[in-house]
Amino acid sequence: MGHEDGSVQARCSHVTPEMRRDPLDGLTGMWEATLDARRQMSPGSPVAVLDALLRARQ
Repeated sequence: MGHEDGSVQARCSHVTPEMRRDPLDGLTGMWEATLDARRQMSPGSPVAVLDALLRARQ
């Protein structure tokens, strides 16, 4: 991080559970909204993985 003092790096590089959870929650919400929007276009897909994800959203 460019600092010789290890305490600065310790403070700046410490990742809390909330710091991990918040972006994950946001990305999960975006993913679910995308699946819902795709499902509105068509409830199924010829792609097996996508089809399973879409059917799970019913």
